[in-house]
Amino acid sequence: MPHEAFFKLPQEKQNKIISCAYKEFGENFYDKASIFLIAKKAEISRASLYCYFDDKEDIFKYLVSQILKPYIENVKFLNSSQPFYLSKQLFNYFMSFYNTPQQKFVVAMLRNMTPKYIKYLTSDISKTHFTKPCELIFDASKLKLNSMYDINIISFTIISNMALCLIQYFDGIKTKEEACEHFNRTLQILENGIKMENKI
Repeated sequence: MPHEAFFKLPQEKQNKIISCAYKEFGENFYDKASIFLIAKKAEISRASLYCYFDDKEDIFKYLVSQILKPYIENVKFLNSSQPFYLSKQLFNYFMSFYNTPQQKFVVAMLRNMTPKYIKYLTSDISKTHFTKPCELIFDASKLKLNSMYDINIISFTIISNMALCLIQYFDGIKTKEEACEHFNRTLQILENGIKMENKI
């Protein structure tokens, strides 16, 4: 999270740094993003940027936390024992970034939905509310699943399919309706299971 010095900056300066960071991570995502370029575009020195954040990871986590903050605030008041309902809420929330200044960052984030990056979306954002990575979507303790392995499979399946559908929507491959239909079908299969009728 930002150091105290960051919050002492004028709001306009804070916004410029964050805007430049979103742009840099949106164009290059995590591995290739450059702290030097963020500082240059924000018209501050690299040393100054380190006065505001620990490192690149610290900046990235803050950007993700800002992206997800409204969703997290809202989900606290929802029934966390309903993973498929909450998944739809998160899907719709991500869709709301279409044609916004954060769109490129969200798309880059979705394109890199690997376990390495999923942890940034979950584990450190709100430790008081989410104690397990999958709890960004649901409270696994309230579900009847056999093991943490089962929980991880369901969680990753939901998140990866969510990412696929959203990317196709943002890239213009699917319409909003088509993306929603695809994702809802995924949730329906997970929720109801695959039912096969044996016809003789």
